[in-house]
Amino acid sequence: MRKPVRLIAALFLLAAPPAMAQETTGFPSLEDMQRMVAQMRERMYAPGAVLPGWNRGGANPDAELRRAGADRFYYRLSKTGGDAVVILTSRSLASFVPEGWRVVDTYGDSSAAAENPVLQFEAMSARYVVGLRAASTRRDDVDCIDGITNAVLYERPDATATAEDDVLPLLFRLSLLATEGQTVCTRYEGNREAGWRGRAFTSDGHALPEFDDADERITIVPAVPIDRLITFRPRPAEGAPAT
Repeated sequence: MRKPVRLIAALFLLAAPPAMAQETTGFPSLEDMQRMVAQMRERMYAPGAVLPGWNRGGANPDAELRRAGADRFYYRLSKTGGDAVVILTSRSLASFVPEGWRVVDTYGDSSAAAENPVLQFEAMSARYVVGLRAASTRRDDVDCIDGITNAVLYERPDATATAEDDVLPLLFRLSLLATEGQTVCTRYEGNREAGWRGRAFTSDGHALPEFDDADERITIVPAVPIDRLITFRPRPAEGAPAT
């Protein structure tokens, strides 16, 4: 399985917006945006130790999904911030989006060719959902993504807005800029019955701990409208017990 926000999730949900973004009112200057992107990239892509054999012996969830039928089954990615849906398909993001969702911002080219394309839809808040499309490759026993070809920020029409929503359109843009030129490879452990969990690495085997989530569980589920699979769970306040 390839997760564009291994690219997605960490940059949009696991990483707090840079302090500079939280303090910015209006649209930041180009210089400020460049500093914010550098902050995010430095934090999220900070390499850890090399794990010997990191690219050998990993599970292959995509083989299981394709055997089941990638047109009839999706992945559900459950983790700290909620549940996301991942789809192995050559179709566009727009073909899966419920009627009424409003496009807020776009990135990349929806018609760009992508090898082994994968889509992911994930809630940034109760109001905003991000959809991403990326090319992917299987390298030895890990799955790698070299970047995102197309992304769309959607607004759900009936969701309640919160004060935290104000920074999310800016975070969407900054996060995508931070992924440019970066490669993330994921080694999976588990099986179809128990589900899988991934661990992220650079292309030369350095761990990327900021991308990992101890609560992650990936399962294969029947294909249904994506809004029935996507959920958002607010992260508990610092120091508060998780619920």
